[in-house]
Amino acid sequence: MLIILGKSPFISDYESLVQLISKAVERDEKVAILHIQDACIAVASDKYLKKLPLGIEVYALKEDCEARGLLQKIKNGVRTVDYKGLVDLVMNKHDKTVSWT
Repeated sequence: MLIILGKSPFISDYESLVQLISKAVERDEKVAILHIQDACIAVASDKYLKKLPLGIEVYALKEDCEARGLLQKIKNGVRTVDYKGLVDLVMNKHDKTVSWT
């Protein structure tokens, strides 16, 4: 499952998202979260990343991070992807996609 987060977790229902991810991980589902738009702010926050369960893939859209001046602040373990990488994640790497607002 690929979860695409578009809003900053500081203004969205982030706790529910963490619960959803945790339940999916418990069911041994492969889970990845892709941060786009204002959600990219979160990949520069240890507080945010520490809440995510272990074993999930964490991505951020490089162009959105760059637009917000975050490329040098992205935490370890977060992979950046360009638009081609985003399409690959959606079309080839995951069988389900959830847009989280």
